[in-house]
Amino acid sequence: MKAPSSFPNLNKSQRNGIVWTFIVFFAFHLLLFFVPLFNRSSAYGLVLDASLQEKIDSITARIKTKKKDTIYAVNPNYISDFKAYQLHIPMQAVKRIRAFVNQGKYISSIATFQKVTQLSTSEVDRLKPYLKIPKPFKRPVVKQQESMKKIELNTATAVQLTRVYGIGEAFANRIIVLRDKLGGFLVPDQLADVLGLSKETQALLWTKFSLDSVPHIKKKNINKMTIAQLSALHYIEPSLASSIVAIRTQKGRLNSWNDLTHIQQLDSIKRARLSLYLSFN
Repeated sequence: MKAPSSFPNLNKSQRNGIVWTFIVFFAFHLLLFFVPLFNRSSAYGLVLDASLQEKIDSITARIKTKKKDTIYAVNPNYISDFKAYQLHIPMQAVKRIRAFVNQGKYISSIATFQKVTQLSTSEVDRLKPYLKIPKPFKRPVVKQQESMKKIELNTATAVQLTRVYGIGEAFANRIIVLRDKLGGFLVPDQLADVLGLSKETQALLWTKFSLDSVPHIKKKNINKMTIAQLSALHYIEPSLASSIVAIRTQKGRLNSWNDLTHIQQLDSIKRARLSLYLSFN
């Protein structure tokens, strides 16, 4: 096999061909380096046309300028721990709001909100856009003669009960459920057994309702009742019924509430309630 000729041994035409080949090769690479047609900004060395690069720049700009999650306005009367955290409201202020609402009262203005939370004016101004203050409660317009006539509590409907300021649908349903369990209220004090109903709201209720008509209850002899019969009463839990029967068995007979003073569950309020339904004869 014939070995290739060295460059000096080539003829003039061959040498010129090789030289021009190298010149074109270097010229082409210099052209790639200096002409801005080719985009070398990509980390991967990809060549992108102008329209594609514009789309990428647009998407990148939208990602950088993307806004944070929207914070919606909230009714301060029902503010949650998470919402308070979002709005940077101190938990002490939240506790004051809940204590205020538990009294049957409601925040119906920015001024009331600041008074209840004890926040500074600058803090309240910051929170204003995020507070959805409910409109003041409007009492239904009734004729003067109707407003003076009280409604019998033992026959009142849920709609009639909600006319009292501080009593919503939930409290009205609780009152009716307790009334049904008892077979009707016997004394005004039993209204205090409704869970969460404040004394102020009870006082407002008695301005519109009365307890003139009460059911006739025949008292049952506590000395003749079984544990199951005692537990059926609203004010007696099974554990309390068992304790009463155990002491009755030990003594042979119960003569008064003094015989049951050792039962911690049986406080003065519960004894007063049970006196309406039980006797010792």
